[in-house]
Amino acid sequence: MTIAADERLKRVHFGSYVFDYSPTGGPFFMTPRHREAMLKAIGERKTVGGIIRAMMADRLLELKEDETVRRDVEDLWTRSGVNGVQITLGGLELNPSAWESVLRDAAYWHARARTGDDLAICLDSAGLLAAAAAGKTGVMLGTQDAAWIDDDLLRLETLHDLGLRIVQLTYNNRNLLGDGCTERQQSGLSNFGIRVVKALNRLGVVVDVSHCGAGVTMDALEVSEAPVAITHSCCAAVAEHPRAKSDSMLRTLAEKDGYFGVVAVPFFIKPDGGATLDDMLDHLEHAAKIVGIDKVGIATDWGGWTPDMPTELSELSRAAFTPLGFRKADMPVWGVSIPEFETWESWPNLTAGLMRRGYDDKEIAGLIGGNWLQFLRRVGL
Repeated sequence: MTIAADERLKRVHFGSYVFDYSPTGGPFFMTPRHREAMLKAIGERKTVGGIIRAMMADRLLELKEDETVRRDVEDLWTRSGVNGVQITLGGLELNPSAWESVLRDAAYWHARARTGDDLAICLDSAGLLAAAAAGKTGVMLGTQDAAWIDDDLLRLETLHDLGLRIVQLTYNNRNLLGDGCTERQQSGLSNFGIRVVKALNRLGVVVDVSHCGAGVTMDALEVSEAPVAITHSCCAAVAEHPRAKSDSMLRTLAEKDGYFGVVAVPFFIKPDGGATLDDMLDHLEHAAKIVGIDKVGIATDWGGWTPDMPTELSELSRAAFTPLGFRKADMPVWGVSIPEFETWESWPNLTAGLMRRGYDDKEIAGLIGGNWLQFLRRVGL
């Protein structure tokens, strides 16, 4: 990269609002103490969720007790240039129907926001911008399934009061609302699913269909009175995958004023998993041509596929993901990332890739976060 290009990267990336979809909440930062907590939980034969939860509890203590850890964590965020993230409640137990897990995660993130003075729970676009102005990372709370609702819509009210602002209707499997993307049959929303969509609209919670099957995706786009988000996905026309969305879905999303986020997960964006940044940008470019460049963004889905994740934990996670609807042919390959995005602090490389593709500064500012803020405003947040 030339000196001029480097200066442009610094100006555009670090001078723009950068938002990502990161279900685990950003960098996987290990310390000797953190590793000890992990190994102790593994030795106690805890579930993967239990291991990660023990590590998160330890991280809270570290942040309270160790100023060096606080500085190191803040430095990772600073070098990434990421101002805000959407995280996943209930994902730690790898059991999307676990209501207790969703509540525990909500409690954790509120505690995390009170610890270290570097994060803030945000309810809308104004909150995200206010957090950034205060030098904090804005966190939006979401779920990647709605099975935790069971048949009790009052649970939505409870989670909304705790800050929930994005709900994905299904994960890969079928729930009471409808079918996920890896189900053998692909029917639409159930009657209860329609009620949930209406309830989300009433509460002002974003309807997300990223993992939803084709029928549920199209039904949600039709039923929802507010614009719908596909927060983290990819394009079937570029690389076929159960998680990918068809051009007809993208066209309907555009008509409904929605939003499309493109993942950086290698085994979603290229069939053999050997993806590069250019492969990811091919998906983004295709989506932008159909949905509109002002309605597309980056949603890395940063998680277990990063080499930052300890080997001991990634090996356990591979087995734990099977019940979540990942078919053998679609099973994530842990510890493999696109070469240009192997660590959280390399996030600016994604912006540099957009520059190489010829996007102008305004377009890039939208793609790395501005378009998400505009989408939130369109849904009243």
